Amino acid sequence: MEALFGKKKRAPGGSLVLYTTRHGATQRYAERIAQPLDALVKETAYAKIDAAKTYDAIVLGCCVYAGKIKGLGFFADHAQELTDKRLVLFTCGLYDPQEEAVRKALDAQIREALGEMTDRIAIFHLRGSLRWQSLGLVERVMMKALLSGIRKKPEAERTKTEALLLESEGGALDFADEMDLAPIVHAARFGREAER
Repeated sequence: MEALFGKKKRAPGGSLVLYTTRHGATQRYAERIAQPLDALVKETAYAKIDAAKTYDAIVLGCCVYAGKIKGLGFFADHAQELTDKRLVLFTCGLYDPQEEAVRKALDAQIREALGEMTDRIAIFHLRGSLRWQSLGLVERVMMKALLSGIRKKPEAERTKTEALLLESEGGALDFADEMDLAPIVHAARFGREAER
């Protein structure tokens, strides 16, 4: 039909949810966040800034892989073009962001990548999942090395996440909690200041 009548134009406004994922957890969160917002969901690699600028709110989901946040480039590369937008960022990783060291490491990476732009973004940290079956060969080797390091620690010094990683070796861990998504949806609708 588009060939006959042309592509239907979308009215400006609304929300756009972008994501970078490694094994699917960030994508699942992005899709759930998009539902109450009636938002378009798109992998960040395929997002174009000219189209993104037509939205009022942009939610960016970034996976945490091997301790590094992936996908911050979209905000970093387009900071000037997004000054009038409601911006929301969420990370998705295995380690518990309630642990001070984990949260500080994530926040430091965001600040380093986004600089002053960080101050106008609503930021959230979520926990994802791990399925040994979905890991590639290199990832399995990395996980084996990580677990070896954890085993060398005295049991009393292991974090809860580290203990769970040892228990679940070869299986799966899933920390995803959809109750964590309501504040993200709220920030996309009303902006960062609404969270304070």
